[in-house]
Amino acid sequence: MKDQIIQKTAELHFKYGIKNVTMDQIANELCISKKTIYQNFSSKLELVKQVIDYIFEQVQSQIDQVYLMKLNPYEELMMIENIIKEMLDKFRYPPYLQLKKYYPEIAKNLEEKKFASMMEFLEHNLKKGMKLEYYKKDLNIEFFKRLFYAGSMNVMDEHIFPSELFDKKQTMNYFYSFFMTSISTKKGRKKLKEVTKKIKK
Repeated sequence: MKDQIIQKTAELHFKYGIKNVTMDQIANELCISKKTIYQNFSSKLELVKQVIDYIFEQVQSQIDQVYLMKLNPYEELMMIENIIKEMLDKFRYPPYLQLKKYYPEIAKNLEEKKFASMMEFLEHNLKKGMKLEYYKKDLNIEFFKRLFYAGSMNVMDEHIFPSELFDKKQTMNYFYSFFMTSISTKKGRKKLKEVTKKIKK
Protein backbone atom coordinates (compact mmCIF):
# COMPACT_ATOMS: atom_id res chain seq x y z
CA MET A 1 0.00 0.00 0.00
CA LYS A 2 2.84 2.38 0.82
CA ASP A 3 4.26 2.14 -2.71
CA GLN A 4 0.79 2.68 -4.20
CA ILE A 5 0.33 5.84 -2.15
CA ILE A 6 3.73 7.17 -3.26
CA GLN A 7 3.09 6.42 -6.92
CA LYS A 8 -0.41 7.91 -6.92
CA THR A 9 0.78 11.01 -5.06
CA ALA A 10 3.56 11.45 -7.62
CA GLU A 11 0.97 11.33 -10.43
CA LEU A 12 -1.13 13.95 -8.66
CA HIS A 13 1.92 16.16 -8.09
CA PHE A 14 2.67 16.03 -11.81
CA LYS A 15 -0.90 16.99 -12.67
CA TYR A 16 -1.86 19.53 -10.01
CA GLY A 17 1.38 20.74 -8.44
CA ILE A 18 3.00 19.66 -5.19
CA LYS A 19 1.33 22.26 -2.94
CA ASN A 20 -2.15 21.79 -4.39
CA VAL A 21 -2.52 18.06 -3.66
CA THR A 22 -4.35 17.29 -0.41
CA MET A 23 -4.42 14.16 1.71
CA ASP A 24 -8.19 13.91 1.07
CA GLN A 25 -7.55 13.97 -2.67
CA ILE A 26 -4.96 11.19 -2.42
CA ALA A 27 -7.31 9.09 -0.27
CA ASN A 28 -10.20 9.58 -2.71
CA GLU A 29 -8.06 8.66 -5.71
CA LEU A 30 -6.98 5.42 -4.04
CA CYS A 31 -10.38 4.69 -2.46
CA ILE A 32 -8.83 4.49 1.00
CA SER A 33 -9.17 6.49 4.19
CA LYS A 34 -6.84 9.27 5.30
CA LYS A 35 -6.14 7.08 8.33
CA THR A 36 -4.55 4.50 6.03
CA ILE A 37 -2.24 7.17 4.62
CA TYR A 38 -1.22 8.31 8.09
CA GLN A 39 -0.56 4.69 9.08
CA ASN A 40 2.13 4.67 6.38
CA PHE A 41 3.36 8.27 6.61
CA SER A 42 3.62 10.29 9.83
CA SER A 43 2.72 13.58 8.09
CA LYS A 44 2.17 15.22 4.72
CA LEU A 45 5.75 16.49 4.94
CA GLU A 46 7.02 12.91 5.22
CA LEU A 47 4.86 11.83 2.28
CA VAL A 48 6.13 14.69 0.09
CA LYS A 49 9.72 13.81 1.04
CA GLN A 50 9.29 10.17 0.05
CA VAL A 51 7.50 11.09 -3.19
CA ILE A 52 10.33 13.45 -4.18
CA ASP A 53 12.85 10.71 -3.33
CA TYR A 54 10.85 8.31 -5.51
CA ILE A 55 10.80 10.71 -8.48
CA PHE A 56 14.53 11.38 -8.09
CA GLU A 57 15.28 7.65 -8.04
CA GLN A 58 13.25 7.18 -11.24
CA VAL A 59 15.33 9.85 -13.00
CA GLN A 60 18.58 8.51 -11.52
CA SER A 61 17.74 5.04 -12.82
CA GLN A 62 17.42 6.48 -16.34
CA ILE A 63 20.77 8.25 -15.98
CA ASP A 64 22.38 5.00 -14.81
CA GLN A 65 21.05 3.32 -17.95
CA VAL A 66 22.80 5.95 -20.08
CA TYR A 67 26.14 4.88 -18.57
CA LEU A 68 25.49 1.29 -19.62
CA MET A 69 24.61 2.10 -23.23
CA LYS A 70 28.24 2.82 -24.23
CA LEU A 71 27.27 5.87 -26.28
CA ASN A 72 29.62 8.56 -27.55
CA PRO A 73 29.76 11.64 -25.30
CA TYR A 74 27.43 13.75 -27.48
CA GLU A 75 24.76 11.06 -27.49
CA GLU A 76 25.10 10.81 -23.70
CA LEU A 77 24.49 14.53 -23.24
CA MET A 78 21.53 14.42 -25.61
CA MET A 79 20.08 11.48 -23.69
CA ILE A 80 20.36 13.46 -20.46
CA GLU A 81 18.69 16.41 -22.18
CA ASN A 82 15.79 14.17 -23.19
CA ILE A 83 15.45 12.78 -19.66
CA ILE A 84 15.16 16.32 -18.29
CA LYS A 85 12.68 17.31 -21.01
CA GLU A 86 10.49 14.28 -20.29
CA MET A 87 10.45 15.16 -16.59
CA LEU A 88 9.49 18.76 -17.38
CA ASP A 89 6.68 17.51 -19.62
CA LYS A 90 5.13 15.59 -16.73
CA PHE A 91 4.80 18.64 -14.49
CA ARG A 92 2.10 21.20 -15.25
CA TYR A 93 3.54 23.48 -12.55
CA PRO A 94 7.24 24.28 -11.88
CA PRO A 95 8.03 21.71 -9.14
CA TYR A 96 11.24 23.14 -7.73
CA LEU A 97 9.75 26.60 -7.09
CA GLN A 98 6.93 25.03 -5.07
CA LEU A 99 9.36 22.85 -3.15
CA LYS A 100 11.63 25.78 -2.39
CA LYS A 101 8.73 27.91 -1.17
CA TYR A 102 6.73 25.36 0.83
CA TYR A 103 9.22 22.59 1.64
CA PRO A 104 12.68 24.26 1.77
CA GLU A 105 14.45 21.38 3.53
CA ILE A 106 13.21 18.87 0.94
CA ALA A 107 14.24 21.28 -1.83
CA LYS A 108 17.71 21.63 -0.32
CA ASN A 109 18.15 17.87 -0.04
CA LEU A 110 16.97 17.37 -3.63
CA GLU A 111 19.36 20.05 -4.89
CA GLU A 112 22.30 18.35 -3.16
CA LYS A 113 21.42 14.97 -4.66
CA LYS A 114 20.89 16.42 -8.16
CA PHE A 115 24.20 18.24 -7.95
CA ALA A 116 26.14 15.15 -6.84
CA SER A 117 24.53 13.00 -9.54
CA MET A 118 25.23 15.48 -12.34
CA MET A 119 28.81 16.11 -11.19
CA GLU A 120 29.50 12.38 -11.38
CA PHE A 121 27.93 12.06 -14.82
CA LEU A 122 29.68 15.14 -16.22
CA GLU A 123 33.06 14.04 -14.87
CA HIS A 124 32.61 10.78 -16.77
CA ASN A 125 31.31 12.51 -19.92
CA LEU A 126 33.98 15.20 -20.14
CA LYS A 127 36.82 12.74 -19.57
CA LYS A 128 35.41 10.42 -22.23
CA GLY A 129 35.08 13.26 -24.73
CA MET A 130 38.63 14.47 -24.06
CA LYS A 131 40.04 10.95 -24.41
CA LEU A 132 38.31 10.54 -27.77
CA GLU A 133 39.58 14.00 -28.81
CA TYR A 134 36.02 15.20 -29.36
CA TYR A 135 36.40 17.73 -26.54
CA LYS A 136 39.26 20.20 -26.20
CA LYS A 137 42.20 18.68 -24.33
CA ASP A 138 42.80 21.67 -22.04
CA LEU A 139 39.29 21.84 -20.56
CA ASN A 140 39.07 22.66 -16.87
CA ILE A 141 36.76 19.80 -15.92
CA GLU A 142 35.66 21.27 -12.61
CA PHE A 143 34.73 24.56 -14.25
CA PHE A 144 32.79 23.04 -17.15
CA LYS A 145 30.93 20.59 -14.91
CA ARG A 146 29.61 23.50 -12.90
CA LEU A 147 28.96 25.64 -15.98
CA PHE A 148 26.82 22.90 -17.49
CA TYR A 149 24.92 22.33 -14.26
CA ALA A 150 24.32 26.03 -13.64
CA GLY A 151 23.23 26.56 -17.24
CA SER A 152 20.80 23.62 -17.14
CA MET A 153 19.23 24.89 -13.93
CA ASN A 154 18.99 28.49 -15.13
CA VAL A 155 17.25 27.46 -18.35
CA MET A 156 14.43 26.06 -16.17
CA ASP A 157 14.31 29.12 -13.91
CA GLU A 158 11.04 31.00 -14.44
CA HIS A 159 12.58 34.28 -13.28
CA ILE A 160 15.38 34.14 -15.88
CA PHE A 161 13.51 32.45 -18.74
CA PRO A 162 9.76 33.02 -18.12
CA SER A 163 7.50 30.60 -19.99
CA GLU A 164 5.53 33.39 -21.64
CA LEU A 165 8.71 34.52 -23.44
CA PHE A 166 10.73 31.32 -23.82
CA ASP A 167 9.75 27.81 -24.80
CA LYS A 168 11.51 25.60 -22.24
CA LYS A 169 12.43 22.84 -24.69
CA GLN A 170 13.74 25.23 -27.32
CA THR A 171 15.75 27.18 -24.75
CA MET A 172 17.24 23.94 -23.46
CA ASN A 173 18.15 22.98 -27.03
CA TYR A 174 19.94 26.30 -27.48
CA PHE A 175 21.92 25.84 -24.28
CA TYR A 176 22.95 22.24 -24.97
CA SER A 177 23.97 23.11 -28.53
CA PHE A 178 25.98 26.10 -27.29
CA PHE A 179 27.69 24.05 -24.58
CA MET A 180 28.60 21.08 -26.78
CA THR A 181 29.89 23.30 -29.60
CA SER A 182 31.97 25.45 -27.24
CA ILE A 183 33.90 22.50 -25.74
CA SER A 184 34.39 20.62 -29.02
CA THR A 185 37.44 20.21 -31.24
CA LYS A 186 37.17 20.28 -35.02
CA LYS A 187 36.92 16.49 -34.94
CA GLY A 188 34.26 16.75 -32.26
CA ARG A 189 32.14 19.27 -34.12
CA LYS A 190 32.12 16.95 -37.11
CA LYS A 191 30.97 14.08 -34.88
CA LEU A 192 28.38 16.31 -33.22
CA LYS A 193 26.97 17.22 -36.63
CA GLU A 194 26.71 13.52 -37.54
CA VAL A 195 25.01 12.63 -34.26
CA THR A 196 22.56 15.54 -34.49
CA LYS A 197 21.66 14.64 -38.06
CA LYS A 198 21.10 10.99 -37.11
CA ILE A 199 18.87 11.88 -34.15
CA LYS A 200 16.74 14.29 -36.22
CA LYS A 201 15.95 11.65 -38.84
